[in-house]
Amino acid sequence: MKKLIALIITAAAVCPLLFSCTGSGAETSYEPYTQVITAPETDTDTEAGTDTAAETEEETTEAPTTAPEPEPSPYGIFTYTENKINVNVSSPYAILIDANTKEILYLNCDPTERIYPASTTKLLTSLVALKHCDPSVVFKPGDELTLVEKDSSIAYIKTHHELTCEMLIEGMMLPSGGDAAYALAAGVGKIIANDPEMNGIDAVKVFMDEMNRYAVEELGLTGSHFTTPDGYDDPEHNHYTTLIDIMTVGYAAMNEPIIMKYAGTAEDNVRYASGHKMTWVNGNKLIVPDSKYFYENATGIKTGTTDDAGCCLISSAALGVKRMLAGVFKTSGDKMRYTDSRNLLACGLDR
Repeated sequence: MKKLIALIITAAAVCPLLFSCTGSGAETSYEPYTQVITAPETDTDTEAGTDTAAETEEETTEAPTTAPEPEPSPYGIFTYTENKINVNVSSPYAILIDANTKEILYLNCDPTERIYPASTTKLLTSLVALKHCDPSVVFKPGDELTLVEKDSSIAYIKTHHELTCEMLIEGMMLPSGGDAAYALAAGVGKIIANDPEMNGIDAVKVFMDEMNRYAVEELGLTGSHFTTPDGYDDPEHNHYTTLIDIMTVGYAAMNEPIIMKYAGTAEDNVRYASGHKMTWVNGNKLIVPDSKYFYENATGIKTGTTDDAGCCLISSAALGVKRMLAGVFKTSGDKMRYTDSRNLLACGLDR
């Protein structure tokens, strides 16, 4: 059509000259132009038709589908394909992890099944505390000490004592002090709430809210909930974890120098910030030289014992550049807890 219009327009330019030369039909020569000049409207319709087709195509084209979110790995931050070592283990929940590669070398259970962490919880309490305050900050315990259960392990901390954040972490790592855990939780809770006058019991609640947030949002735990800073069993069984979750906590703690400094200390004579003196002995017998369970390559990390949890232990060892992290839960007692842990660590280091 455009070529036709161009041809007509060219003719329009030439014909007047011809008619002028011939001297006849000049007026009639313009009539066709008036009729043909409306032709571009047809072009406009054609373009409109193209646009309509494009719109139709656009409407009928299916919207791209969003790829579904991948299912979370049951191994969290760790990788696992098959057991890489053969080891004699009696614990119903046992795991060995290469701490350098984060590869699971041994696993004998469903790592997402609910278990109870007992005092291994204190590793998470320490991590949250170090996130929110300097190790040298001094705390004075208060009414939060009334929350410590009577049969809990303690570090013999009283309300007239003053201890730094670092000292309270040591009090959790060595004698596994529930009093140290509550004193630290209350002190840090006040910092989080920005309210130094808050009572200790309310401050512990603030701390526990942050501890659960931190566990999910910063460590990526998917099957855990914590109600106490010391790991004492909850009457409603709402203080729980999974093997893979608590080993994620153990891995984070293993890479925190202050925690490992005390997790690997067998015994210490401590002088509080208030001047009071105390001797603390580590409850992890893998690192106590005069214990029958002593293991020369052990470097930590934390024991736990409650009715729900049984006897449990997250342990670590190193030889040269090799680093191993092991966990055993729901064992029947010290013999199984320490024998299994030592066997796992030794097999990992010998690999």
